[in-house]
Amino acid sequence: MGYFILKLIFRLALKIFYQKIEVKQSGSLPAKGPLLLVANHPNTFMDPIVIASLLRQEVYFIAKSTVFNTPFRKWLLGKMNLIPVYRKEDGVATAGANSAIFEKCYEFLQANGTLLIFPEGNSFNERRLRPLKTGAARIALGAAAQSNFAQTVTILPVGLNYSEPTRFRSKVLVNIASPIVVNDLAAIYQQDSTRAVRLLTEQIRAALESQIIHTYSEEDDELVKQVEAVYKSKLVTDHQVNNSVEEFELTRHLVASLEFFKNIHPERVKHIQQKLAAYLAQLNQLRLNDQVFYDAAGNRHLGKWLFTSGLFFLIGLPLYLFGLITNYLPYILPAKVAAALTEEEEFTAPILLSTGIFTFPLFYALECYLVWYFTHAWFVVLLFLIMLPVAGFFVLYYYQKFKKVRTTLKLQTLFFRDRKLISGLMQQRESLLAELEFAHQQYIQKIESV
Repeated sequence: MGYFILKLIFRLALKIFYQKIEVKQSGSLPAKGPLLLVANHPNTFMDPIVIASLLRQEVYFIAKSTVFNTPFRKWLLGKMNLIPVYRKEDGVATAGANSAIFEKCYEFLQANGTLLIFPEGNSFNERRLRPLKTGAARIALGAAAQSNFAQTVTILPVGLNYSEPTRFRSKVLVNIASPIVVNDLAAIYQQDSTRAVRLLTEQIRAALESQIIHTYSEEDDELVKQVEAVYKSKLVTDHQVNNSVEEFELTRHLVASLEFFKNIHPERVKHIQQKLAAYLAQLNQLRLNDQVFYDAAGNRHLGKWLFTSGLFFLIGLPLYLFGLITNYLPYILPAKVAAALTEEEEFTAPILLSTGIFTFPLFYALECYLVWYFTHAWFVVLLFLIMLPVAGFFVLYYYQKFKKVRTTLKLQTLFFRDRKLISGLMQQRESLLAELEFAHQQYIQKIESV
């Protein structure tokens, strides 16, 4: 019952926290086990919450033992279906403890249970897959071997892709690969269990890499982000990209093209990287972004757009102020708590979500009580309660639109003050777009000729 209630709460919280969670899967999700879910791990506790929310059945989670470091946490995390695993790098490894945990996992899977494990071992806010631990493969093969491979054990690889892992109202794409049937390795396991574990771990790695944005180094990832900052908006428009799945494929295409040119024209890649870095550094110094140039190029009626935007700000100001006053504290407190508790990006989103689950109901209840206290009209209280989240979301939309108009006006002001500077930036941008477009066409031709 506790798991069921928590699941309902977190499902609702996820719908509010994220603008959209899209799921791409090759088939229907299994409703029961023996099932072992394996996933990349970019966003700490947010990852198991997102995955568990998609499944009807109860899910148990394998977690590192160091999070069970107080009696209260041990009790609480146990109630939340977390199972500790002891690792050598944590300095608390005990072979006996892990053997007992593995045996429990075998029994749980044999009872048609569902387990979730993150084989990277730690959470990393990176667009790549770290080397995998062998624990997932050992548990899956061990569970199948317990029944002499008479019971089918399935592994389901899940790729988590966050547009902006720490940002409220960002997007998530969950890619679910085809299942891996562990029993297919029965003959190899019976002859050489170590080889079977190695082969299954490699299958898991390949499946996960195919479901995420996988760059090969921090430098590569930085370059892809720079290319996206300048070129992605054009690609999205040209290819009529309408959803996260298509956007994901577009980014994977950029990563693959980068790897292609690094192998055949490394100097060319370095040259473009230097030009991108110089251009984006200038924009950053001016507190601008490339999107403002893209928007300006596509907006042929700037005066009309500014007039209608101003009219929108004027008409929407009362609702904005109402939403700001009633939602500011429950919105800002989770950010303050996250800033106080952690400096690691991987923990920011889970803390924001978990704290917001308490602050918003608490403040909304208090505000509704005050309205009832002064009006004694339940209809007014109900209307006020309905308006609270509506006004809160309107504040976010209003503020984003305001930032866009402010940036556009800043660009126009800079253009009139220092036309040479802005013209130079626009020329740099056009030159970069031309080079990137030429490289893009070359890569497409090469792919189509293969």
